[in-house]
Amino acid sequence: MTIELRQVTDDNFTEWRRAVRRGFGEHVHPDDIARLRDHRVEIDRLVAAVDSRSERIVGTAGADSYSLTVPGGATVPMAGVAYMTTSVTHRRQGAFSGMMTRLHESARERGDIVSGLWASQAHLYGRFDYGLAVSSYNWTIDPRFGAFAHSPEPVEPAEAGSQVYFVDAEEAAVILPDIYEQMRQQTPGAVDRNAGRWQYGLFDEERVRDGASALFFAVCEEGGEQTGYVTYRMRRKGDSDMGTLQVEEQVSTTDTAHAVLWRFLLNFDLVVKITAENRPADDPLWWILSDPRRLNRKSHDSLWIRLLDVVKLLEAREYNANGRLKIGVVSESQPEVAGTYVLDVEDSQASVKKTTEKPDVIMTPGDLAALYLGGTTPGPLVEAGRIDAVAPGSLARLHGMFATDTAPWCTHYF
Repeated sequence: MTIELRQVTDDNFTEWRRAVRRGFGEHVHPDDIARLRDHRVEIDRLVAAVDSRSERIVGTAGADSYSLTVPGGATVPMAGVAYMTTSVTHRRQGAFSGMMTRLHESARERGDIVSGLWASQAHLYGRFDYGLAVSSYNWTIDPRFGAFAHSPEPVEPAEAGSQVYFVDAEEAAVILPDIYEQMRQQTPGAVDRNAGRWQYGLFDEERVRDGASALFFAVCEEGGEQTGYVTYRMRRKGDSDMGTLQVEEQVSTTDTAHAVLWRFLLNFDLVVKITAENRPADDPLWWILSDPRRLNRKSHDSLWIRLLDVVKLLEAREYNANGRLKIGVVSESQPEVAGTYVLDVEDSQASVKKTTEKPDVIMTPGDLAALYLGGTTPGPLVEAGRIDAVAPGSLARLHGMFATDTAPWCTHYF
């Protein structure tokens, strides 16, 4: 028996999609197979691992094409790795590694200079040189303890010169993408959403609600400009019962819209709990609340990235300090990116080239990836033995260059 990697086609797409969901312990509705094919996947980026004896699909992989926003506001082409499964019947036979290699090689051929993923099993991806680039928080708060002590502007809409209003699903499909795109352009770690992704994400038939209500949509408007939105569901057994308000996504392009929308959410009656997943690591609500202890936050890993072209990526972002730093990169899985890179920064822009000189700092591509978007600082990585600051003063230079004014955030799950 051998395992062969094959291109997914329309002929085997249904089997491939069933294998993906089986890998996550789920069955898939036939309509959802067609919905994925029509609105999300690029079929030429999908891979199937096939048992040559039985001709059955025993592993799945794929990538979606994204633009990733990097510090400074530039965007770079990214392969969004997803759909990764290996059948329990064919573990440790090279299928997973083979599919990852195929995806990375294909991404480079397409011109992607970075790949990214959300890890269902975080321990798997370090050996492929992925680094944790974005961390987020899941929130829970009782709105009865949602009083504000500080805010950037008055948070009652009439006082703030803004208004919050409900829209239906059809209006939301038109309004939300523009607000999201404005946020995406100013947020490191964010990725674009094309029309198909919006249609796929806003699908709201009862079978996908897990017992909650249909989606509600509310929009914040300031001076005639739409500057934020929130989508949420309600969980309540009866009209007079205290329920849970489940925030699906809250996006804003101004500090005022952020505060106004959270004031709106925390004002609901008959709600004993508000939940919100995947909130930014530096979300200011913690500092706005009069009793921030009431905001229960649980951190989790979000976006992991792998540097496919170190030179282009380092030159794409902006930096917070000028200077020169020689970064030594060591990698067993990517010998093509190993070496020492000279990073010269002037007026926030970098020029990068390889050198044979001794490095100032030494790290793996995964640790450089963790630093790249500003989601972590190098100090803890040095203390953990992951980065070796060889030259005097190199840690301070590394920190100063890669520091960002805001934490990265990726609200789009793929």
